[in-house]
Amino acid sequence: MGWKSSAFETVARGCAVFTSSSSSAPSEPRSIFVLRNNDIGDLLVVTPLFEALKRRFPHAKIVAGVGEWNRAVLENNPHVDEVMTVSAPWHNQQVRPHGLGAALRYLATSSEVRALAARQFDIGIDVLGSTLGSLLLMRAGIPYRLGMRGYAGGHSAAQQCVQFDPAAHVGRSALRFAELLGVEELPENRPQIFLSESPAMHGAVVIAPGGGFAEKCWPLANFTALVEALAPQRVMILGGATERDAGAQLSARRAHVEDFTGRLSLRESFAKIAGAAAVVCNSSMAMHAAAAFRRPCVVVLGPHFADAPQHAAQWAYPETRVLGRSTPSEVLPIVRELLHHA
Repeated sequence: MGWKSSAFETVARGCAVFTSSSSSAPSEPRSIFVLRNNDIGDLLVVTPLFEALKRRFPHAKIVAGVGEWNRAVLENNPHVDEVMTVSAPWHNQQVRPHGLGAALRYLATSSEVRALAARQFDIGIDVLGSTLGSLLLMRAGIPYRLGMRGYAGGHSAAQQCVQFDPAAHVGRSALRFAELLGVEELPENRPQIFLSESPAMHGAVVIAPGGGFAEKCWPLANFTALVEALAPQRVMILGGATERDAGAQLSARRAHVEDFTGRLSLRESFAKIAGAAAVVCNSSMAMHAAAAFRRPCVVVLGPHFADAPQHAAQWAYPETRVLGRSTPSEVLPIVRELLHHA
């Protein structure tokens, strides 16, 4: 931890001294607030935590604090009683500007934070674990707080912490918060998405060329070569508005390719992934959505990731194949093998 982080952690520790705190977790909490103001994949990977908490505290109100962009992820989730908007400007790609000034303004003036404080939650969990997350829980007046030690700070203001382990799966680490609160029987470590109706099994290969930033992504030229080589296999291109140019390029003059970029809601995209024969994507939400429906998935890593096995250990699932700096000719036989067994 650098000197700036250490100084900020000292601030969090000092704030905890002047914040109402409980020495132990209530045995039967009325309400539990779970903070996950991060990106779509980050929320998907920790969704089993909500089921774990509901198993242990069936009468407690389980409330998720997520960014506005993530509300659809938790739609129909029977383990979440309420979703509150927490579009905080840290640790996500959605809110700008970031920075300490923006974060402190949010904590001091946001109506979202005031709404949290009015709810008087008994327990608060900052799943990511950061100094800013802990400050948010304290600003909301939550007396018993759980955080992550060894990642982005905030542990000094928490009564209990999960120890960050870079070799552990992120979803399994999130379930350790439930274990700290006495949960013994854990759900499967697998993302949970609850669709409104059974998805159509279309049998296409879904390709999602988007990612959080350019260095996370396999080159578009590689996706283009792979799509071309897959003909005549049906292919669907998924992505948001920012992937429209990629979708147009991948589908241009290719009758076997359907371009859905920028045309589907998040939940409609989930349904397309649920009906796929296989999914090919960057390290993105599509990987977690594929796992939610047990769809075979090939994850092609961009130059940002130096260690494919470690990335797989942290983020992958039994159906996931994580490939390092691979070429289309290396990916193609893997996809064909998955299609053969589909």
